[in-house]
Amino acid sequence: MRIKRVLQGTALTALAAIGWFGAGSAGASAAVGIQDVVFDEEGISLEVQFRDTELMAGIAKVDKKKKAKITAWDVYEQAEGTSTDKARIDLSKLNITKDNYIAIMTNDMTSPLFVKLAAATKKNKITFCANTARISDFRADGNDVKEIDYRRTTDGWGASGKVSELDFSGYQYQGATLYVRVKGINNLEAAGGKTDDIKNGQVSVVPVGSTTEVNVDVYNIGSLPGKETKLNIAKQANGPSVPVDYTKGTVTINKSLEYRVIKESGTATYNAIGSKEVKTVAGLLEATATAPAEDSAILEVRKAAQTNGKGKCASKWTRVKIENPKELLLDSASTKDIKDATIEQPVTISTSAGAIMEAGYRLNSKQTEVTHLVLTNKSTDNYEYYIGSSVPGVNDKTVKPIKGGKVVNIKKADVSGKNIFIRLAGNKKAKRWAGAWKQVGTSITVPNVAASK
Repeated sequence: MRIKRVLQGTALTALAAIGWFGAGSAGASAAVGIQDVVFDEEGISLEVQFRDTELMAGIAKVDKKKKAKITAWDVYEQAEGTSTDKARIDLSKLNITKDNYIAIMTNDMTSPLFVKLAAATKKNKITFCANTARISDFRADGNDVKEIDYRRTTDGWGASGKVSELDFSGYQYQGATLYVRVKGINNLEAAGGKTDDIKNGQVSVVPVGSTTEVNVDVYNIGSLPGKETKLNIAKQANGPSVPVDYTKGTVTINKSLEYRVIKESGTATYNAIGSKEVKTVAGLLEATATAPAEDSAILEVRKAAQTNGKGKCASKWTRVKIENPKELLLDSASTKDIKDATIEQPVTISTSAGAIMEAGYRLNSKQTEVTHLVLTNKSTDNYEYYIGSSVPGVNDKTVKPIKGGKVVNIKKADVSGKNIFIRLAGNKKAKRWAGAWKQVGTSITVPNVAASK
């Protein structure tokens, strides 16, 4: 059998074994051969080889008593100078819901050869499980179906396969409407071309030049493709929202979601979580058993597939770029610790791009006492500062902002003896993560006016 498995727009040859059938009593050398039965997007056709000047074909009407009648013949002429030719008999107008009989004969045959194409299945029942993207059960007229053809709305028939092996997940990204049907059956191939093995009863017919009915064999070469059934494959739902706190460096993964971290060195895959969880970016980027720690990656979150009943497929992934907090790279040549600030001389905190912060002191109206430490943001970026003994925790509410170009005044009582940390603030609009904390002040001692004079 010659099988042409072409996915789109090309005929699928379902039956393609040449079975030569002997001629009638008029000539033992003459014969007709069934070469192909073709089921494709253009319809159904029967390809027959013949060894005579003409081939006659007609759709026979066979009644309940198996009496056959051919009311009209289509004549196919052999090309001049050939001994064997081929005719393609169009069967696209056949009624697929009943058995069809095609009578074929040449001039030196006394009785036609009858070929039967059995009726197609009429009623399909399909169970499609979206969570696995597979057909879990396909029945036609109550019987299990092993193989099917399928196509999209705009395609011709051509794709086919075993029901248990077909994976339709590729159609779930955008959703699709498919049409499926039971494949045509090839009895001739199953019989290895042995025509005696596909005899399927007889019909009675009046031979040419006679008035007496004779019984002739019917060769059941297969069955027609089944009824088309629409299979709607739903589009994946959009991914879930993922609350991102660029200032705190956290992401929130809600209940019953799946997430994974796509690193340059590989993919870390995690199971669905049961309840809402807040993850730190640093934690997501730390080393795992399958991937080393990295500075940045993509966090992907989706709704898990539903496994109850026919289920639902997993949603699309929501993707969030995550980065490890970056510490400020200070210019050691121009940056001094805030502890070195005096009443007369503020200190500057700089990076390679220039000054980002200035620290000095403010006096009371009488110029007799220091009242505040003054921090001035010398850049256009927003920063945050923290006063304490060590780096603050993620949810520490004493972290304060200092916006670009702005000044903050810190009471001397709040800063005396403490350390000072600063970092680049997170920016939700720009999707910029907050930087890591950098200590810029060590055990601050607030100077007094008298000592400075």
